[in-house]
Amino acid sequence: MEYDAFLRFVSSVVNIFPPSKLSTTAAAAAALAIAVPIPQPRNNIGYLAEINRQHKPNHCINYTKSVRIDKYRHGIRSLTLRKIKERKIEEPLEALGRSLPKMERLEMYICDYVTDGSLEGFISFGRLTYLSLAGCFRVTDNAILNVAQHCRNLEHLDLRACGMISDLSIAAVATCCRGLRHLNVGRVRDRERISIQSIGLIATYTQVAVLGLAGCDIDDECMVMLAKHRNTGLERVSVNNCHRLTNKTLRAFVQYCSNVSVFEMKECHWIDDWESVAELVQRKVLLTLCDQQNRACTEWAKQKGRVMDVKAPLK
Repeated sequence: MEYDAFLRFVSSVVNIFPPSKLSTTAAAAAALAIAVPIPQPRNNIGYLAEINRQHKPNHCINYTKSVRIDKYRHGIRSLTLRKIKERKIEEPLEALGRSLPKMERLEMYICDYVTDGSLEGFISFGRLTYLSLAGCFRVTDNAILNVAQHCRNLEHLDLRACGMISDLSIAAVATCCRGLRHLNVGRVRDRERISIQSIGLIATYTQVAVLGLAGCDIDDECMVMLAKHRNTGLERVSVNNCHRLTNKTLRAFVQYCSNVSVFEMKECHWIDDWESVAELVQRKVLLTLCDQQNRACTEWAKQKGRVMDVKAPLK
């Protein structure tokens, strides 16, 4: 949704009609005081209905509009915004959030000026099950702590490239949102903010099946815990650029995670157990390797007289 279209949408939801200068009671009195020719008494129901239609008080019209827009607001379940860069987005977002009590799915992709404050309204109703803030780098732990407190039915949380997010809020999500199935906290900087302190809790308490940890400060202890706790429940895992991981992680996933379909381990150079990689390939698991890993894997297969058809997941 482009910014201008977004503003028109906000206006249609929030600014329905200008407030009356009169109170409801005063408006009704003013309407009754309008000089209207008094019809001669006669039994003409159609005539009386026409008079009623022509001189229907404005407050009744406004009430009808209010009912209609309230129904519209309650019908909106999903909102997606992509790459909106305008600084002034915060105020209309705040107003919109306060006006959509049934919002369940909120997706904001690389919107530079989305802040904690602009999300408060959406979160406060407690209806969100899907929240994606990928690339909204101004969002902090405060917003996600708020999500953990209010949105207990959350299932999908995407915080890629949100470098301000740390173990503090992810731990709260783990303990409060037990139905969580999708979590992505991948990043290219601030790796130390996400560690076993929160991901261990995610492994223990949630139903996570898809987990993005690219660039996080994750070690073998954390990943072995994840593999054991979630075992057959894990489906897709990304540990690209998690430089501390070794073959212990890979072997744990081979042993415990028989339903994993995607395993991304690009730039994890301590992982070189190509026999375990071959086992995953045999299971038709999609793998992401860097050029160096691919060369080493191919050389190993050649030495063993084996064919390794490593396939990467589609992006």
